[in-house]
Amino acid sequence: MLHLYNSLTKMKEPFVPLEPHVAKFYVCGPTVYDHPHIGHARSAYVFEVMRRYLTSKGFRVFFVRNVTDIDDKIINKAVQDLKEKGMTELEDHLKKEVAAVSIKYYESYQKAMEHLGLLPPDAEPKATEYIGKIIGFIAKLIQKGNAYVSGGDVYFDVGSFPEYGLLSGQDKNELLEGTRINPDERKRDSLDFALWKSAKPNEPAWDSPWGKGRPGWHIECSVMSTDILGSVFDIHGGGLDLIFPHHENEIAQSKAATGGMFAKYWVHNGFLTVAGEKMSKSLGNFVTVDDFLKQYKDADLLKILFLSSHYRSPVNYTEEKMQEGASSKKRIMIFIDKAERLGKDHMRKDEIKENEELLVLKTKITELSEKYESAMDDDFNTPGALSVIFEAVRIGNEALLGNSDDEIKAHSAAMIKNFIIDKCKIFGLDMRTRKEEKDSERIDKLVQKRAEARINKDFKAADEIRHELDALGVTVEDTPKGPVWRRK
Repeated sequence: MLHLYNSLTKMKEPFVPLEPHVAKFYVCGPTVYDHPHIGHARSAYVFEVMRRYLTSKGFRVFFVRNVTDIDDKIINKAVQDLKEKGMTELEDHLKKEVAAVSIKYYESYQKAMEHLGLLPPDAEPKATEYIGKIIGFIAKLIQKGNAYVSGGDVYFDVGSFPEYGLLSGQDKNELLEGTRINPDERKRDSLDFALWKSAKPNEPAWDSPWGKGRPGWHIECSVMSTDILGSVFDIHGGGLDLIFPHHENEIAQSKAATGGMFAKYWVHNGFLTVAGEKMSKSLGNFVTVDDFLKQYKDADLLKILFLSSHYRSPVNYTEEKMQEGASSKKRIMIFIDKAERLGKDHMRKDEIKENEELLVLKTKITELSEKYESAMDDDFNTPGALSVIFEAVRIGNEALLGNSDDEIKAHSAAMIKNFIIDKCKIFGLDMRTRKEEKDSERIDKLVQKRAEARINKDFKAADEIRHELDALGVTVEDTPKGPVWRRK
């Protein structure tokens, strides 16, 4: 049975969804003011793996990831862009530029997720599409005495919610103690947070009962998640940096408005560093998803890095670890490639009679499946599950080197290959060999010609063919049973 670490209770708990065989899953998505970086990729990928694994266990997963398309950071980026264009007069320009910024970077995020091979969410609501419902939600909080109007702003009254601080583990009274409130501040208390912000000159704004303005950040997620998934849903995810104040505030305003528990399980992914340091443009170690893909050409290398650490643990991005990831994938690909070519030559189309060796291998595969599932059921322990895949590669290679005839080897290798590909799909790893039939036929002919040249002691011709194969990205191994080729 799957167990999740619940950040709310600070313990692992069995996953019992509110509705049998259904998992309602909400994840805080991007604030679209810049190109997505590899830290965004980690968060998106972590929850993608959870979603895929739940689906593989027979759950009908409804996965929602929001988009914050109006925010201080987006407005600041728009102001910066206008100044860079030489526009000092913001009137009539800022609103259009804010819209342009949010569209540009939303599309950048979408493309990055697509290039990483991540599935789109089932729903992807945008904050600006929910203004009316956000206003209604805030009005309900005011009516219930959990929020108050101050000037053109609306604030949540933290003092009205006794449970405040449960998620972050911070005691509200300790946070309040010693806090000095200036008489001219609009908030009653320093912990109170904005639900609605009054309009500033030239900024995007919407009409509301409290005057023109725009929503605060925290209220967006509460409204979108409960509107789509209901007042109570199964899993709420996000990065560790969102626990306080974002998720703490979400819980307060949502429970105050609906009276329900809001999200049953809270899951948070750990931080990402680059060569041991926090990623920052000022440090010159800011790596966008595009930067990564231009350099390494393979999204799987980043995924393998993420899989190698538990999702709640920090992960350190380095060149050395990228090379380790490339070597890890190569080990898998070499086995799959050998298994496919052996199968092409020696697999019978009709059912092969199972001998003792194949029965033993079936038992091993069952054991591997159980180990994989046991790791993943333990709070998505991907390092443990990944090690099972490499154990399968080892068993597969041993089968290829055994004393059985080629037909038995082909069936053994196919069984292991299918297990590996099946489990890699849950991780979103692309383990296709990408061989085209014509290309394979050409390589087979070249390898055969080289073998004939060697038999005829025409070593010059054999070397020329080897160079041609090398140019095609093919390595030939001369074995006692003849030449064996694989892609580099």
